[in-house]
Amino acid sequence: METAERFEIDDAKYVALTTYAEDGTARTTPVWVAGSAGRYFVVTSAASHKVKRLRRDPRVEVAVSDARGRIAEGAPIYRGTARLLEGPERHPAVEAVRRKYGLMAKLLPVMARLRRQSPDTVGIEITLDGAASEGS
Repeated sequence: METAERFEIDDAKYVALTTYAEDGTARTTPVWVAGSAGRYFVVTSAASHKVKRLRRDPRVEVAVSDARGRIAEGAPIYRGTARLLEGPERHPAVEAVRRKYGLMAKLLPVMARLRRQSPDTVGIEITLDGAASEGS
């Protein structure tokens, strides 16, 4: 039996997710990620800027980071493609993140309401292209 390729982000608590603005400027945000072997899920607010950017341009880069999005020197940076999962299609992403992050993931909609933010979420499915480049 062939084993699936493993990536450093398979076990990461946070990854820096880079999306691209309309003018091509890279924007990086730390996110929780669940998945393995080059296919990952993120759950985020439907009104977030990263969702707006992904509607225009599905290219992404991901790398293991800390909670502030800081990437360790020399950490591999992976390129990939993101696909937005909306409505019922988002459920696999929500379940994957809940399994990995437990109670904290279940509390996110409650915290969003307390901050008067929309609790509406979308899933993001990220598929890596394969090879990584080395970070700075």
